[in-house]
Amino acid sequence: MGESPSARTQRELGELRGSIDRDVDAFVGRAKADLDPAALVRRQPLAVFGTLGSGVALGAAALVKRVRDRRRRRPDTEIERVIQDLGGNLTKLPGRARKRLREQLRAEISEVDKPKRTATEAAWGVGLAALTAGATELARSLAGRFAADDPEHLPKEKHERSPR
Repeated sequence: MGESPSARTQRELGELRGSIDRDVDAFVGRAKADLDPAALVRRQPLAVFGTLGSGVALGAAALVKRVRDRRRRRPDTEIERVIQDLGGNLTKLPGRARKRLREQLRAEISEVDKPKRTATEAAWGVGLAALTAGATELARSLAGRFAADDPEHLPKEKHERSPR
């Protein structure tokens, strides 16, 4: 004789819970393996070193930009000379207002001195944006493949719903 519908449901629920527990355990194991830096370097050395290289390059670019901006910055004496040439007297302003005026003048003068963007620079910008978009799409595709379930972790048979 067959088992009652209630017993069959309980048995199927137990099997599903066991399957879910195994899947969760496999997921936790994969997550721990993915978060282990040594294992990640062994499995994906190019990606790890590429990421580290990108971080170092960004840091170096930020440092170079900061140094370059500091060198380009107009000294306060030059700003005060401009104000004197325009007939102003900076000593009458309080400290914070004086500082803001200097910074505003510095920004305005640099805006005037800045060369206009050329078509070549615009083309480079578009090309780099397209290259970045392509690299992003490639990385997303590879990440999708990497995150996909391995065939060995998939259940061997599908759990079909029993008719009611």
